[in-house]
Amino acid sequence: MSASADTLRSELAHVVQEVPGVAFLAPGLRSRLRALRGTSPLARQGDDTPGITVSAPRGDTRTTVDIRVICRSGRRTLDTTRAVRESVGHHLATGYPGKEFRIIVTVTGVT
Repeated sequence: MSASADTLRSELAHVVQEVPGVAFLAPGLRSRLRALRGTSPLARQGDDTPGITVSAPRGDTRTTVDIRVICRSGRRTLDTTRAVRESVGHHLATGYPGKEFRIIVTVTGVT
């Protein structure tokens, strides 16, 4: 993963965590496996924001941003999902003008 993708993931993590109704970003598979094994997490590139994936498939002009969140109970997950998508879309439009993004928001749980 490039440094620019890491920077983008970090920026988006802050944007997503500010959205009302978001409890936290969903942990990635590596984080879950480390928790099960009881080992301490090793610093690896790309592990700092496990709930966000940034990819640019070959031949596609758009960059895909996949966001996985855990929502707070007592709030409509649909409203939270829409709010995350709008906040991320606004951030990308203002911070990366001229670039095309495909934003996917998935709710993986409720706390």
